[in-house]
Amino acid sequence: MKNSQRAGSQDDRAGTGWVRRWWTGDKLSVRLSEVAFVLVLTGALAWMEWFASPVQAATWSAVVASIAVAGGVASAKRRSRMSRSR
Repeated sequence: MKNSQRAGSQDDRAGTGWVRRWWTGDKLSVRLSEVAFVLVLTGALAWMEWFASPVQAATWSAVVASIAVAGGVASAKRRSRMSRSR
């Protein structure tokens, strides 16, 4: 067994293999855009929690949730396309 296979199995046992695969699998621009997307959504949720009125929070929570779902679906489609092309 190669060292790389052994290290991968240790990562998977620790539950951190997905981070290594995500961090090394995509281009830097893709990783940075995913991180920025999560930070923007987190900021929107924090704004809704602390500063928005109840009416604003009710309106924008549906918008933020739909944006999060659309971003997750787009990311999953891109990843499945990339895995099929390899």
